[in-house]
Amino acid sequence: MNEPVPSTESGPRRPGRRGVFVVICLVGIPLGLSGLDHLAGWILSPPPRHLLFPSGSLVRHESGEFDVQVKISNQGLRDREFPAIASKGKTRIVAIGDSFTFGWGVPVEQSWPKVLESLGNKSPEVINFGFPGASPNDYSTMITSALDHFSPDIVLVGTLQGDDLIQLVEQEPVEVEWFVRAQKRFFPTLSAWLRPVPASMESYRSIFRKSQAYLRSTLTPEQRQRYQQLSPGVRADFEAGLLNPSLVHTAVTNPGRFVAPVEGENAWQIKAESRFRHSVRDWVARCREASAELVLLIIPDGPYVSEAAAGGMRAVGYDVPSSLLTTTVCQDVVTAICGEFEVRVINPVAEFRQSTDGGDYFELDGHFTPRGQKRLATAVARELGPPVD
Repeated sequence: MNEPVPSTESGPRRPGRRGVFVVICLVGIPLGLSGLDHLAGWILSPPPRHLLFPSGSLVRHESGEFDVQVKISNQGLRDREFPAIASKGKTRIVAIGDSFTFGWGVPVEQSWPKVLESLGNKSPEVINFGFPGASPNDYSTMITSALDHFSPDIVLVGTLQGDDLIQLVEQEPVEVEWFVRAQKRFFPTLSAWLRPVPASMESYRSIFRKSQAYLRSTLTPEQRQRYQQLSPGVRADFEAGLLNPSLVHTAVTNPGRFVAPVEGENAWQIKAESRFRHSVRDWVARCREASAELVLLIIPDGPYVSEAAAGGMRAVGYDVPSSLLTTTVCQDVVTAICGEFEVRVINPVAEFRQSTDGGDYFELDGHFTPRGQKRLATAVARELGPPVD
């Protein structure tokens, strides 16, 4: 009897089938789990918490020039609670920015985003997405968070005149590990639920008092000499935690910082413009994907607009030539790059330069007073369109 002869066609197929099965397992199962994660997000989406700050925090913010309470919402913003969708008939704006947007040194209702919200008969909803110390390197992540949670019609990025260009040169962009990016992209719901709960905020004065002691210990003999040349009052406030330590430390270690965007070498200018262009390109892409309009607001910084404010920065230790009060370099860079991407720009620098008494800025701290906050909000409202009473 003849033995059955195995088919020559069946042998080679098994490894191929195994390969297909392995590919299906390696690709199909993760994609399926990702789909379930996104579906769960629609059904069991966790409420936004700790977006910028530890939710529910309450801290006192005091200096030699102000004393205010900082209250953080359950969503983790210095603002009230907001639903995912704007109220019917309301335009929703998210204000992205640093301490000038946060409302440093003033009650929250006097911060320019909240003043903007109160202006006129058809005022918009304005969500304060300001975070002290934030820079353009942080705004992309902040924009994404705002788009994901609040579906704004307008993303209004407040770029601080001169300072944001300086920070782009001083700071290297933080690279997020690929697996972290992948985790948030494919498993956003799980990532949100597993996000660790941050510790409650510590008072700014307590942080400042600790920071100044460390920063003074790092000064060189030449820098210590510059520090000793500051007035006794400035040094006393600094050492008591009543003056932003980074403000004084930077003045002592880099007194010409404000001059860099105007008089910096060509290589400095090219680097600043290149990085700002990269940032704007990224912000535009994120906003267009979410069908939101991107608008850039140039926030006037005291040393570039007010002799009184410039004098305050000199008292802290900076070299601030009067030529900064007439330069247009900083705002020209922003306007030109935004023009490349057809992004609307609000530029109230000229209006701030018309105010000569210095009342728009705290003298030593350098941030907006309530008057400066209101002046900025009024200028923004005028450009965006809602009627101002």
